Amino acid sequence: MTPWIVAVVAGLVQGVVEWLPVSSKTMITLAFAAGGYRLETGYVMGLLANFGSFFAALWYFRRDVAAAVSALAHPFSADRASRLLRYLVLATLATGAVGLPVYAGVTTAFTRTTGAYAMVGIGLLLLVTGAVGRVRERLAAAAPTAAEGDVPGPWASLLVGAFQGLAALPGISRSAVTVTPLLWLGQPAAQALRLSFLLDVPALLAAGAVPLVLGHRGLSAVAAVGIGPTLAMVAVSAVTSLVVIGAVLGVAARLRSSVIAAAIGVITIAAGLVAYLH
Repeated sequence: MTPWIVAVVAGLVQGVVEWLPVSSKTMITLAFAAGGYRLETGYVMGLLANFGSFFAALWYFRRDVAAAVSALAHPFSADRASRLLRYLVLATLATGAVGLPVYAGVTTAFTRTTGAYAMVGIGLLLLVTGAVGRVRERLAAAAPTAAEGDVPGPWASLLVGAFQGLAALPGISRSAVTVTPLLWLGQPAAQALRLSFLLDVPALLAAGAVPLVLGHRGLSAVAAVGIGPTLAMVAVSAVTSLVVIGAVLGVAARLRSSVIAAAIGVITIAAGLVAYLH
């Protein structure tokens, strides 16, 4: 499979799966592995693909983002825009505090672990996502039906951000581990989904930037795949995200993603075991 084909497939996957409670970076990791690339390269490319979805999320949530930016003039006020700004800042800081060590651990593990063991590990984490997704589905069914709830306070924001940091693990879905605590904290289902994906705006930018800023893994992955295919992946991701984000977010609220994540997890574990036996 040529780098261009793998990159385009990865961009399409990112553009659609990012908005579902299934781990897009994991799907991209597996796509690159199927194309003959190392798992570490696929994992890093999955992070770089976030750049495309960032622009789509920024546009889709532009009113909320503009309101939060305008609150920089009065960040400690009690109005909704200021509370939204504090939520985004505190949650993003917590994401970095948890996510950066996780990213460092994952990339180190990929360099020290054979592909078979890594595949089994990713599969097990997909099963975790499936289990979290099942909890999310049950909480969503019991959640208040109000269209809008309150913006999370400081401690709730830090909690949601810390959970988001765990999504640096391959196999863990970012939306699954952020929507679930928001529902647990009493947010209406629609509001929890919106707050989760609004938090995705800074997270997508940071996830794409981290491999390029910290260490050499981002540049190494781009060199392995090629600058042209990498840019194509990001472009396809951006266009696909812009086209489908509204529709897919509507589906995400009703989709039984736990079954999908668990099924992919079982397949990934089976593939790892087959690779180990051979």
